[in-house]
Amino acid sequence: MSYSQILWVFIGVSFLTYFLISLVYKSLNIQNLEKALLSSNGLRLLNLKHILGIIFFGVLFNIIAPELRFLFLGIEIPKLHILLLILIVIFLSAYISYKAITNKQIENLASGYFSFPRICWYFIIRFFFLFCYEFFFRGVLLFELLELTSLFYAITANTLLYVIIHIFDSKNEILGAIPFGIILCLSAYFTNSIWYAFFIHLTLSAVYEISMFYYLTLKTSKS
Repeated sequence: MSYSQILWVFIGVSFLTYFLISLVYKSLNIQNLEKALLSSNGLRLLNLKHILGIIFFGVLFNIIAPELRFLFLGIEIPKLHILLLILIVIFLSAYISYKAITNKQIENLASGYFSFPRICWYFIIRFFFLFCYEFFFRGVLLFELLELTSLFYAITANTLLYVIIHIFDSKNEILGAIPFGIILCLSAYFTNSIWYAFFIHLTLSAVYEISMFYYLTLKTSKS
């Protein structure tokens, strides 16, 4: 078995393993931060899921595919028009996340007391998870697909798998994963790096989750 074939076996095993982990969390009703905050041990369990994601998506491939480290070891400033498009996407991601959380009807209150260190640990772990997530999807998976096929089919396959991994999320998140996945793939391809895809994904996630945490905990405790 060649190195490329071995790498694809690890890609398949990692994807399937995390998919099954997500299935378990769906059965526990702890798919995301909102669900986790409504459960007494939800935040700890969500941290565990993210740590497993860091291992399967980041640590594992950093060890077995060192030739792909160029995707995160350096960051170059792209051409001006690409940089402007990325900045516009980052701004739109923040705006969409903010509007999504302000338009969301949040009626439940978080379960339990959340100390500042606990909150910080969650977002630190989440930060590293998203980085490893992008390394896997817009790094390892995308660039290995590009070795086998054209850009169009590589992005199509990548986005399809990205949608599948979101299958346990809400309908809006599943549908949103299609254009979002394509944009992240294009940003990684044209910059030859995962950093810009990571910045876009981090912005979308951070604005939404920080706002979610505020509405479920801090705001409700003041009212």
